[in-house]
Amino acid sequence: MTVALYDQMLAAQGGACAICLKKPKTGKRILEVDHDHKTSKIRGLLCWRCNYRLLGKGSTPELLRRAADYMAAA
Repeated sequence: MTVALYDQMLAAQGGACAICLKKPKTGKRILEVDHDHKTSKIRGLLCWRCNYRLLGKGSTPELLRRAADYMAAA
């Protein structure tokens, strides 16, 4: 990924994480490049928390849907 592509993606996301929509604080971590580990396709830019805690190893779309259903029912 080039710096220009990163900047383009960052602008398209409004400078915020693609999942939680929070903008990184000035001087803090930048948004990380999230990609599919099987295909290497870049999905978007995520904050550390969303990238590692939400989409960490073992996460699948099905697991995340079940988690969302669980949270919605609570």
